[in-house]
Amino acid sequence: METRLLVLFVIISACAVFAWYIRWRSQQAAERGTVIQAVVTGKAGIVALTTDHCVQCERLQKPALQRIQHQRDDVSITWRTVDQEPELVKTLGILTVPSTVVHDAQGKVIKVNMGYTDDTVLLQQLAIVSAPPHCS
Repeated sequence: METRLLVLFVIISACAVFAWYIRWRSQQAAERGTVIQAVVTGKAGIVALTTDHCVQCERLQKPALQRIQHQRDDVSITWRTVDQEPELVKTLGILTVPSTVVHDAQGKVIKVNMGYTDDTVLLQQLAIVSAPPHCS
């Protein structure tokens, strides 16, 4: 019984350390001031990084980004594979897909999210760099 509890404790601790590390890497990446030249469109937006066979990308991240696109037509959403953006992946320290990179209208990286990020969180991050259009 004690061995099982110890193993469970080690697994939970390892998961907690890994989650902290991912958050720390994401914060460090955003603080670098990286500019994504390929997305400078004059609009704030999201670059979604994926691979050809990413199940979470298709089943979770894609629908979340589609919901954002329906709510916020003033932001750009760009899908790129990690193979198309090796320098960006290296610069930002991307470790997993899906990953989403929130940027301002000049392409400056504001937030890096490694792993699935729901539309509520992404909308909050976009609100920092781009106010939603107001209806009259």
